[in-house]
Amino acid sequence: MPGPIGLIGFVYIQVFRALSVYFGIAAAFGLNFDPITAGVISLTLLNSAYMAEIYRAAIQAIDPDQREAARSLGLGGIATFVNVVFPQAWRIAIPSLVNQFTDIIKDSSIVAVIGTPDLMYVMIERVSFYQRPFEFYTTVAGIYLVMVVIVAQLANRLEKRLQRHLV
Repeated sequence: MPGPIGLIGFVYIQVFRALSVYFGIAAAFGLNFDPITAGVISLTLLNSAYMAEIYRAAIQAIDPDQREAARSLGLGGIATFVNVVFPQAWRIAIPSLVNQFTDIIKDSSIVAVIGTPDLMYVMIERVSFYQRPFEFYTTVAGIYLVMVVIVAQLANRLEKRLQRHLV
């Protein structure tokens, strides 16, 4: 059984993984969020829960002997985490974090459903007005593709840079 902080983290992750702020919490508690606020809150809560899981898994992947060795050298708990555990966990987490960042880009398109004026919302308006769905859908798909490729390329450079320090 995890400690109190682990339990709070577990509950947070389980609740916010499938949360709809605009239609769920706002309706349940009588709150009136504008679409942009609801979209930002929803994406933040959802993705922070996933990222917490990524970091938790990466930290747990570090061999406990690493912590023990750091402690035997006289490092305290915080110094052990900052100097030994986190640098290794960061390298482990990068591929999953990149995947999560690309998911954030793709998830941002869903906020158009609640009327947030994002790329998809504007595209839907233009398709309705100009009646040219192929051109607009293709353009927006290209924009999303470019954004995802840029994130992937930046992550690739970061991974190579971090690998250089392992040699």
